[in-house]
Amino acid sequence: MLHDNTRPAGQPLKSTRQAITCLSAALCLAVAPVTTLAESEEAGDHRLVPRIDGSEIITYDYDEFNEVTLTFGPVEDGEFTDERTFEGAHTELTYLLDRPDVSTLQVKRAYTQGLEEAGFEIEFAGSVRNDDLGRRFHRHDSFDRSRPRGVSVHTLGWPRGDNRGDMRFIAASHADEPVHATVLMYINRREEAPAIRVNVMEEPEEDMSLTMADPEPAETQPTDRDEIVATHEREDLSADDITEGIISEGRIAVRDILFEFDSAEIIAESADALDTIAEVLAENESLELLIVGHTDNVGDFEYNLNLSMERAQAIANRLENDHDIDGDRLQSAGAGMMAPVATNRNEEGRSQNRRVELVEL
Repeated sequence: MLHDNTRPAGQPLKSTRQAITCLSAALCLAVAPVTTLAESEEAGDHRLVPRIDGSEIITYDYDEFNEVTLTFGPVEDGEFTDERTFEGAHTELTYLLDRPDVSTLQVKRAYTQGLEEAGFEIEFAGSVRNDDLGRRFHRHDSFDRSRPRGVSVHTLGWPRGDNRGDMRFIAASHADEPVHATVLMYINRREEAPAIRVNVMEEPEEDMSLTMADPEPAETQPTDRDEIVATHEREDLSADDITEGIISEGRIAVRDILFEFDSAEIIAESADALDTIAEVLAENESLELLIVGHTDNVGDFEYNLNLSMERAQAIANRLENDHDIDGDRLQSAGAGMMAPVATNRNEEGRSQNRRVELVEL
């Protein structure tokens, strides 16, 4: 048998400290105060529904938002005359009162008074004995088929034979809050003691529907020349920036040299960056550079490796032909996708990986 994981019930509510009317004064039941609703992963009473003092939780389930149908009327010709479907937070508990000497009538009277004192209005009360419920009432969806995940029907201990006639039921709605509760009472055939099955639906005070976002197009690399230029965020490294990076780190990444898509053709807007590199080489006549091309990971490995090499060579050729830099001071290499500096899972990261690095030789 599962055991209650909540705090032990404390003293009865002030309004229920007196004995509740029952069959025998020696067997009167007191309704214990409710505990605060626990986290959805932990068993706990609903904040508005009390339990009988001394009872313990043997099953518990909670859904933050669900649709549940509860019964609010008797069975006639095999059909429930009043079924209501609610949407909201659903708390489902089974309590066991380990007192075989207590009848379900006593339990029903205790819950009737306890619910009324908690602000509920009883809308329907019935029993199998009075033919209000039908002999297989507990097999209704809101009790058996929706039992908590992992809970065996043997744990619930539904009654058999003559004990079915000792099954009672209450349905109630709160007077001030959109909360609805049903309580089914029966004798658990395994424990031979009263069991109480409670369903509570709490309708949300605000709209719980989800909003739909507009479709977002997949991130793709710009392919049009004008788009490549327009979407590029310039760094505008100065000659001093490049010199400092080479001196302090031995290399520096230059991202303002742009290429046509899937090509080693340098775009005209790269002229300023090339001018700056040429200025650094002119001011440092002993400096020799390894120009390394880098790509993102889109495409075949070998293809990207070759493309990165061709782009690095295109830069070396431009520096030699347009800026009179001695070609012996320049070497070209391609790293392809082998040395990313950011994730390749989005275009922002891929754009950072598409770069040229100047490495001091």
